[in-house]
Amino acid sequence: MAKTDWWWPPAHPRTWAAMVGAVLIVALATLAGVYLSHLDRGGRHYGFGAGATQVPDRVDVLATINRVDAPRNEASVRVFVSVEGAYAEDDTGVYPKQDVTISTSSLSSGELTFPAGKRIVSQDVRMDLPGGDIADYPFDRYSTTLRFAADVAGKPVPATVAIIDSDPGFVTRETPVGGEPLAPGFDIQLRRTRGTFTMVWLMYVIMWALALSVLTGALVMGHRRLGMVWPGLGWMAASLFALAGYRNTAPGQPPIGCLLDYTVFLWAEALVAFSMVYAVLRGTRVEVAAEAGG
Repeated sequence: MAKTDWWWPPAHPRTWAAMVGAVLIVALATLAGVYLSHLDRGGRHYGFGAGATQVPDRVDVLATINRVDAPRNEASVRVFVSVEGAYAEDDTGVYPKQDVTISTSSLSSGELTFPAGKRIVSQDVRMDLPGGDIADYPFDRYSTTLRFAADVAGKPVPATVAIIDSDPGFVTRETPVGGEPLAPGFDIQLRRTRGTFTMVWLMYVIMWALALSVLTGALVMGHRRLGMVWPGLGWMAASLFALAGYRNTAPGQPPIGCLLDYTVFLWAEALVAFSMVYAVLRGTRVEVAAEAGG
C-alpha cells in the first residue's frame, strides 16, 4: 500500500474545488475589507482651513479634534498657535514678540494666553456639542461652532483656523463661518464612521440570529417532548449572558437606553429568557408525566 500523508486531502475534483473556493472567498473578503477601510479613511478630513490665509502678518490656529465624548456632549480639542510675520521673533513662529491671546467659542475655556518671548505650547480645550443626543446611537450626530479670534498686545489681528479630524470613531463635515479675517471658524457636524455603522449592523444581525436560534431550539424541544435537555438549557443560559457582554462591545460604549437597545438588544434578551422558561416548563411537564407513568 502506498504511503500517503495523513494531512493531505484526497485528489478529488470536488475537494480541490472546495479548497480553491475557500481560498478565493478569504481573499475576496480580505480585499473587500482593505477597500472598505480605505474608503473609511478617505472620507475623513485631515485638515481644512479658513481665515486670512493671504495676510503675511497673522496668527495661525491649528485645532485637532482628538476625542468626541458623545455621552457628555463635548469634544476634546488640542489647540496649537503659531505667529507669522511681524508678530514672530524668528522664522519658527513659536516665539511671539508680544503677548498673544486666543479667544475660543468654548464655554469652558474662553481664552488661551501665550506670553511674549516664551515658546508656544499646545493647550487642550473642551468644546460643547449642543446639537446631538447619544440616545440616537448609532445614528447620533453632533454639531457645534468652532471659532477663534486672536489679539496681540490687546489688539485684534488677522487669524487663520485649520481643523484636523483625528477621532477614529467620528468623521467631521464643516462649513466655514466668519467672512471677516478677525474671527474665522467653522460650523462642524460630527457623525459616526462607516466602520462603526458596519460593526453595529453586524451586531444587529448576530443578536437577532442568536435570539431566534434559541427560540427555535426551545420550540423543537417542546414539540418533540424531549424533557429536560440540560445541554440545551445550558446553551440558552449562556446565550442570555453572552448577549449582554456582546452588546457592551458596541463602538463608543453607548449607555443603556439608546436606540440599539430598543431595536435589538432588549428584544433579543427577552426572546432568550422566554425560550429558556418555555423549555423548562415543557421539560418539567414531560419529566413529571414520565415519572408518573413509570
